[in-house]
Amino acid sequence: MTATGMDLFPASFFESFQTQPMGQSMGGMSGGISGISQAFENFDFPITQNYQSSADVPPWNSLIYVTEDPAAAGLVSPSLSSSSHHNQLQQYQQHQQYSPSISVSVSPPASSASPKSPIINLKREASVSDRNSNRNSTTTTTTAPITIRKVRGDNARVSKKKSTFSSSTAADSSPLSSTGSNSSKGSAGASKFFIVTPDSVFQHANKPNPFECFEEQHRQSQRGRKGPLANDTKESALEVRRQGACFCCHARKVKCDKERPCRNCKKLTMQVPQVICWRFQDFQRVLFPEFIRGHFRKDEMHKFVTDNIEAFTVGGQDKPCTVELFSGKRFSATLSIRAKFFTAKTNEVLRHWHMQVVRNAVDLQSRDAAPIGLDMTESGSGGGGGGSAQQQRDELRKKTREYIQAIVGEPAYAELVTESQRHTTLPRKVLRIVQDFAARCGSPMVKRALSIYAMHHVMSQQLCLTRQTIINLAATKLVPQNQTWVTPRVLNRQIKSVIDEMLIKEMTALFEHFSKSLKPKSRREWAPCLAAFLVLCLFMESVEAAADTFVISETEIGIRSGRGYASEWKRSFALGINQEIENLPFKQFAFQFHQIYQTHSRDSGTRSFNPLVDDLCLDEHRGEMGDGVDEMVDGLRDILRVDWGELDFLTMDPPLPNGGEHPYPMDVSFNYEGRLAAKFLLSFENEKYIFGF
Repeated sequence: MTATGMDLFPASFFESFQTQPMGQSMGGMSGGISGISQAFENFDFPITQNYQSSADVPPWNSLIYVTEDPAAAGLVSPSLSSSSHHNQLQQYQQHQQYSPSISVSVSPPASSASPKSPIINLKREASVSDRNSNRNSTTTTTTAPITIRKVRGDNARVSKKKSTFSSSTAADSSPLSSTGSNSSKGSAGASKFFIVTPDSVFQHANKPNPFECFEEQHRQSQRGRKGPLANDTKESALEVRRQGACFCCHARKVKCDKERPCRNCKKLTMQVPQVICWRFQDFQRVLFPEFIRGHFRKDEMHKFVTDNIEAFTVGGQDKPCTVELFSGKRFSATLSIRAKFFTAKTNEVLRHWHMQVVRNAVDLQSRDAAPIGLDMTESGSGGGGGGSAQQQRDELRKKTREYIQAIVGEPAYAELVTESQRHTTLPRKVLRIVQDFAARCGSPMVKRALSIYAMHHVMSQQLCLTRQTIINLAATKLVPQNQTWVTPRVLNRQIKSVIDEMLIKEMTALFEHFSKSLKPKSRREWAPCLAAFLVLCLFMESVEAAADTFVISETEIGIRSGRGYASEWKRSFALGINQEIENLPFKQFAFQFHQIYQTHSRDSGTRSFNPLVDDLCLDEHRGEMGDGVDEMVDGLRDILRVDWGELDFLTMDPPLPNGGEHPYPMDVSFNYEGRLAAKFLLSFENEKYIFGF
């Protein structure tokens, strides 16, 4: 129910208006109250802002009520008929400026110092009509007290308990509210109100919202460059884009520049002096020393054939043949090639040096070689009379790749490629574990690493004719029959020249695998990167041993041929190359591997990831890092637990004295076998094994 004037004031208040003229009771206004008698019947007019004369009245939609039953209140005579409502309403509108405010505004003074005030209870007394109707009643009927919170002060409102308005009352008050808001613009502390209609929404559809406080948050900022680059910056960016960023900046995802070392690596060097700025391309110069592979270049190969071979004929006639080659007597894989016999110009291509290890010492011997090779000259018709020189080279590359894959697929691959290593079994154990892991997970990175190690094994061994091939070619009387190991020297070098090209390409592809796998820092790539780098450690050890052995062999051959120590390379040069291999590829990559995967985290907020040592980490991530990872980790943990003493001994620098400039016949491979692999495995326990204690 709506609160009326009868609810707010006692009936005696309205009875006073019936006994006195309106002019006397309302300050001299003539005509009495009967002039507006029935105009109020069934109407509830909230007094708008235009008719509120007091400055203390609030500016917006105050709860002002008019009595719904003026006759009951004694304001209107009940004898007036309803037919005169319209005329009486017009008279009321003409005398609006003199009409008294018979309803009471409950608005407080304009200012208020407190949002709440004491509660005032107003009670309604029975009117005259109520007394007449309830004359026989002994009890006076009263309504429940209405709670009104009155605020004292100026320019404030009265907080009243809201009543439930009908929909018609709310609808009638809405247009008056907007009118009142427009008239209150000049009052102090007035608020702004806006009427939202479909037309106004349509007009402002493409305009910014003036009331949007977070407009800048939704506005997309300009991305990219704000203007053209400076010339120096442009040249630096072009050079970095052409060569690629250094691995440190690539892994840390920061900006790199063309300077070497770059600015970010200079800052990092202040914390870790051993760290240098490097790219994977820098490894190729170190891992493939020019003094070892220089004779495999095309110009050197052409010069070698031209200086030592007169023609790929024997007695003026072509003599093609099919030969089978192998890299060890226990290998089941063979390389079958269609080649030719040739007529030698010098005796150098008919002799070949072989080195064997006997009782921890090396034995260097010169043996007869078979005059067999491939005619890859521009004037030639191919190795076996089929196709051009380029087609012959492509066919040789294809067969060589198949031969390498057959070696990797050998069940005893680890034992066969490490057969000559007698000082330690660590390389054999590591290769066996990695080969099993590659078979389970099928990772291209790990398989490529195993292929690289197999290629290097073929490069470090002599490709010999099988016993069956020697017997088949006995009728030519051009192949020695009294030797167990017969090698075609020219064909041997031609095949290794192709393998050398393949080896560099495979190593470049492996570095790309490392770069893509290590950048996301994904733990699923941890095991493939670990396995591939372990094989790469064994490869670097073999390169170091090959470089040292190559220089010692060249010096020994010079002594036997009468040239003395006048060798082109000194052993100190080879030892310097080996030191570069350990400092650049091994130390830098091993350090970055541990940094990327947080093997040894010093930050209390970052948990380390080290399944090889941390049992809790292994149990937590067991089965989540891919197929075959659990078996590989268990195998490497067994090596760390059982062979820890051997691993620590292999890391000593150096294990044995170098032996001077020419330590022949000492087997210098003892200084390198298992050394880098042991350092990398022990670095999971203590990172000082990388840079030294």
